Amino acid sequence: MKFTGIWAIVLLISIFMTKSITADDARLLFEKTLTTEPGKDLTTSLIAGSVTVSSWSSNEVSVKVYGNDEAEEKIIFTAENVPSGVKVEGKQKDSRNMKNLTIRVEIIVPETYNIALNSSGGSFSIKDISGKIVTNSSGGSIKIDNTVGNLEAYTAGGNVKIDGSVGDIKISTSGGSISIVSFSGSVDASTAGGDINLDGGDGRIDASTAGGNIRLNYSGKNYGIDMSTLGGNITATLPADFDANADIGTLAGKISCDFAKVENKSVISSYINTKFNNGGEIFKCTTSAGNIVVTKK
Repeated sequence: MKFTGIWAIVLLISIFMTKSITADDARLLFEKTLTTEPGKDLTTSLIAGSVTVSSWSSNEVSVKVYGNDEAEEKIIFTAENVPSGVKVEGKQKDSRNMKNLTIRVEIIVPETYNIALNSSGGSFSIKDISGKIVTNSSGGSIKIDNTVGNLEAYTAGGNVKIDGSVGDIKISTSGGSISIVSFSGSVDASTAGGDINLDGGDGRIDASTAGGNIRLNYSGKNYGIDMSTLGGNITATLPADFDANADIGTLAGKISCDFAKVENKSVISSYINTKFNNGGEIFKCTTSAGNIVVTKK
């Protein structure tokens, strides 16, 4: 009985290890290198899979697709030159179900290149690119580092992280947090279910969340700031010489502001309308159920 028990345990461990190895068993399924020119466009259209895009000094686009047996059996991959640049696709071969797919796409483009990524289910990672960037995922996280150019990122179910961006940014996620640091330019960020963290400046700021906190550390001139949350706190750190016409209010919290005297007499709501320094573009913060803290650097 003891030996039977031992062998049963060994068998279970063996099966578990085999499944784990199989689940992670992504091998090279497709590879192609295409000649191109700087400033053109990379476009992807994938039924599923994560995408990583980086850059090099070569005037070529390198495409490698890794996947498991299910991906090889059910998806056909192509990469081709088109008038606008390079197009990469991963299409379903037939109507069979798409369960248990493992797909990872790695693409290298010239340093100056426009990027448009589309996937029905996967994460995106982009770094070291100069050009316009647009990403759209039905269910994955987005990470973008060290870019120059306007960018837009949309996901129906993941977090968005941007670090080191020069240009205007527009972000929307239906179910995740947003973090944008070391940015220079305008930011439009919205989420239905997470916190928003912003650290940068020199642009207009629009930030809204239905279920989280907002934190802003801003540098530079005021081009207009509007932040709102239905269920969290707002914290803003601003330059001491920040000029603004301020409109700040909470329905169920308190206000603390280094730029103006605030009397939180009501335990239900608090509101101030005042000027910061010489006045200027709007600085608006509103929350339905939280505190607002505005501090000077």
